[in-house]
Amino acid sequence: MEVMSTFAFVLIVITAMAILIFRDWRINAGALALQYLAAFALVTLSWPIGLAIVKLITGWMATAAIALTCLRQKNTKDSIESGASLVFRGLSGLLIILLIFILTPTLQARVFPQVDLLILQGGLMLVGMSLMQLGTNSEHYLVVISLLSFLAGFEVIHAALELSMLLAGLMVVVNLGLALVGVYFMIRVGEPDESSEDEALA
Repeated sequence: MEVMSTFAFVLIVITAMAILIFRDWRINAGALALQYLAAFALVTLSWPIGLAIVKLITGWMATAAIALTCLRQKNTKDSIESGASLVFRGLSGLLIILLIFILTPTLQARVFPQVDLLILQGGLMLVGMSLMQLGTNSEHYLVVISLLSFLAGFEVIHAALELSMLLAGLMVVVNLGLALVGVYFMIRVGEPDESSEDEALA
């Protein structure tokens, strides 16, 4: 179990850094899918595997909806960024990792004594990286991915605190609803402006 939780935490760190640094939707969608797999591994330490797998399936459904929408949009282009912006986001991610490693032992001792340290670190890693992601981009699909990562981190920590079938079902609805709302806005933004088309025809 300890080996699995350690591997899941390392996978969370790698995928969270990938989502934070890169702007390619293919990389981000793949990293989000792996992130849900790692979160599933951490949740299985606290919940029965039959209930924990619901979170995995829900996360993969939300990821598939976002990825298919990005694939469907023909005007989706990979943004070319300077190396300075990539370095800045990378250093920001390393700062989040450092802060989490410093703060979680004290936080576990004073606030979450019943939560395993790796579970707490994994959940806070998802929350911290997603908040940093929200502050460094304006792409609609990245905003949705960041919010889904934030919810995944919350669910990892909450699963270690309480086993609640009602809240698990509610989080399924929230995750799928958020993905559908994100898909709607992505499609609306990707649609050509009718007024600009009329002016071009005129």
